[in-house]
Amino acid sequence: MTPFDMGRISAYLLKHRKIEFRTEKRGRNKDEHELAEVLKDAPQDSMADLCDLMNGYGFDLITLTTFDVTGVGSNERVYLLSRKPNVECPLLDLPRALERIEPTSGRTLQAKVWLTQFWLLHLDLIYTQRDRGTDERNRWLDATFTKDALIEAMREHINEGVRRLNPETLANNEVYEVLISEKGVTIDRYAKRFLDLMVDAFMLEDKGNGVYRQTLLSAVEMKENYGRILEPLMLADREKLPGKGLAGVAEPLLVEPDSGEGATL
Repeated sequence: MTPFDMGRISAYLLKHRKIEFRTEKRGRNKDEHELAEVLKDAPQDSMADLCDLMNGYGFDLITLTTFDVTGVGSNERVYLLSRKPNVECPLLDLPRALERIEPTSGRTLQAKVWLTQFWLLHLDLIYTQRDRGTDERNRWLDATFTKDALIEAMREHINEGVRRLNPETLANNEVYEVLISEKGVTIDRYAKRFLDLMVDAFMLEDKGNGVYRQTLLSAVEMKENYGRILEPLMLADREKLPGKGLAGVAEPLLVEPDSGEGATL
């Protein structure tokens, strides 16, 4: 692998977060396949240098084969750029993500709240409701949900959970105030912005007709980074909860907005 090759590969990975070596020619990206060939044939010391380079950007370069995860074909490989846990990644800009959620100036708090709450609820749909642990990355192919399901989950979370809490115990809770001020169409608008952002961040794949699926990159990052952090929300015995889904544990989700920054995209 030459320095020129390393530069091209790092630029592609930083933009797309993934390079696939596929044997099937149909639908194959020429540039991606060329770079995948270079990676496949690269000597160990060159791969070590590339991993060190990505490490400096705040990423781990992970190589997966058919023996590692479902969805990778025989003799194929996937190279993923996964964020390192507990390391700030300057290339993933939270302010820009918040602007995608709420472009109106002066509404950063609202953006943080809706981004955090939708992120947690989408995890409920692809993990908790499927009795799936964050370490079960092999189940990513079946981790689908609809836009309507996400919107309904948020309505239920607010109406059956948040609005039933004692407001006296939540005085001056900014997250609570943002959620109870929701006016019908607010949820639909923020749901679309959240889903568009997650697709652009390579965390979700738009399958069409309002259906979204978790990406392999998302499943890998969840396993590597968030299992221990989110364990309290990955509830095993859902039948004992009042209400459905995360609506029954609304109060623990009324976190300060900043606590969700590390778990956004």
